[in-house]
Amino acid sequence: MKYGRHSLLLAGALFTAPLSASDDQPRSTTLAKEDKVVWSNVAGMALISAWGITTWDYGSQRPHMESDGWFGKDDKHAGMDKLGHFYANYTLAHGLSSLYQSWGYERRHAARLGALSAFGLMGFMEFGDSFGGHGFSRQDFIMNTLGAITGYVFRTQPALARRIDFRVEYIPGGQRDIFTDYENMRFLAALKLDGIRAVRNKYLRYLDLQLGYYTHNYSPWAQENRERNIYVAVGINLSHVFNKLSHRKTARFFNYYQMPYTYIDRSKNLNAPP
Repeated sequence: MKYGRHSLLLAGALFTAPLSASDDQPRSTTLAKEDKVVWSNVAGMALISAWGITTWDYGSQRPHMESDGWFGKDDKHAGMDKLGHFYANYTLAHGLSSLYQSWGYERRHAARLGALSAFGLMGFMEFGDSFGGHGFSRQDFIMNTLGAITGYVFRTQPALARRIDFRVEYIPGGQRDIFTDYENMRFLAALKLDGIRAVRNKYLRYLDLQLGYYTHNYSPWAQENRERNIYVAVGINLSHVFNKLSHRKTARFFNYYQMPYTYIDRSKNLNAPP
């Protein structure tokens, strides 16, 4: 993921469709649900094309590929962009699945269409990159695929989704494009204790166990004393808190977003000398 990329899709997926679309009542419109899926994807590709030509230099070069690494110490973003691709596809798959379900599709069918749409739209964007200055990245494409598949699996396995979240934590740092402000971002997986039957203590069920990753000084303006940090944490399960308060949409939001300062963590800098 490059600076200034994917904000169009993420904005609609993470904060709109998963929270606003109802999983229970399909919405009645004059357009058939199959046509709405087709036209929504066509519109997404048209928007990507227009934006890419005017903003991302699509068409300026012959098709080419690039290799921008994975999670290595000397890679451009040390893997944060790869986790961004995974998370973008995961949340977009869930957002579109929720939207399609609100249009009348059965849950599993909506999940399959949502994952395929997310994969198609993000793949189309990567294809467009091959005609611009960024180039087609195999690493990005792999993470797109894994994110879409994971989105489908978690959407169709409610028991799994009750136990595990994939989240992003973000504290604004002044960069215009918040979706690629990796310096102020963390990606994590959380094991929610309220989803584990063996945990019967009502207070423990308000907690979750987290495994996350973040970097420092991999931005273009700060490249000294670079850090790649992996961490474990014990946090407050805000989804459980808001479900108990009967705020369903807010609870769902916290399945995807990690509130800062709501956990105690211990981290290890992988760049530090042994």
